[in-house]
Amino acid sequence: MAVGFQVTDRLLAPAQQSTDGLPRSRVKPTRSETELIRSRLRAPAKPTVNKINALYLSWNVYRGNGKVTFDPPQTKVWEDTRTASNSPWDQLWLPPAIPEDGMIAVTATFDRPGTYLLWGRADDGGLYDDGYITVNVTE
Repeated sequence: MAVGFQVTDRLLAPAQQSTDGLPRSRVKPTRSETELIRSRLRAPAKPTVNKINALYLSWNVYRGNGKVTFDPPQTKVWEDTRTASNSPWDQLWLPPAIPEDGMIAVTATFDRPGTYLLWGRADDGGLYDDGYITVNVTE
């Protein structure tokens, strides 16, 4: 989808998201059920960074000519373990509240004219889905 705006305009990008309530794998197991149960009882061979499983939507700039400011500030979609990094990998991160209707309102403000490709990611901690929107900003 492509939309046109002026630099002084603010883009309100509503998006609806929902979840099945469970982070589920899309991969079918190649091991028997007994082997899977045994493997779950063993400690992992390699420790990994913990991610907080929670539903969120995050908009980011994929490509663009200038700076884009999002309000409210968006959750990071990459592994950032620093405290107060606004990332699901941050141990103190709290997921944003999801309205009853699932509609997430985010405002984007552009600092200069140009063509921008915005990338939105909905994530529940197990599965995610990406969407893109092209915004043409004029003076």
